[in-house]
Amino acid sequence: MLSMKNHVREALLTAALFGSAGAAWAQTPGSAVFVNGTLNVPNAPKDTATTPAKFSAANARRDAIPIMARGPALTDAQRKLILDRVKSAGALSGPYAGPTTQLPVTTRTQAWPADVVRQVPSLAGTSYVALPGKVLLVRPDTSIVVGEIDR
Repeated sequence: MLSMKNHVREALLTAALFGSAGAAWAQTPGSAVFVNGTLNVPNAPKDTATTPAKFSAANARRDAIPIMARGPALTDAQRKLILDRVKSAGALSGPYAGPTTQLPVTTRTQAWPADVVRQVPSLAGTSYVALPGKVLLVRPDTSIVVGEIDR
């Protein structure tokens, strides 16, 4: 009986020894699955929304924007369309108004022209205030500015 225990123990030790050597051989330098927070495998995207900000300049910029100021993402063509269709309605009375600013309740926001919303669907749920130097994108239910387009 004692010799059977010895054989089992030796078999387990041998399996553990060779198994760990194989695992160490498989983990060669540079074969880590993640490097700097991104997948290190063929055809994997290098800079995604899940890449830590310390390794991605784009994500670092996005992290600096308060969540409540994240309005619709607009292309340059969409910005130009908006600026072409929206007329300046005069200056706001009061302090600076930019992203995250809650506008006074007396500020009149305007609905987007229907053709603009058709061409830029991400504007649905927002309204605007046209100023001489910019157009503010506003959430009408909270009067919070969620974006701005400079003229």
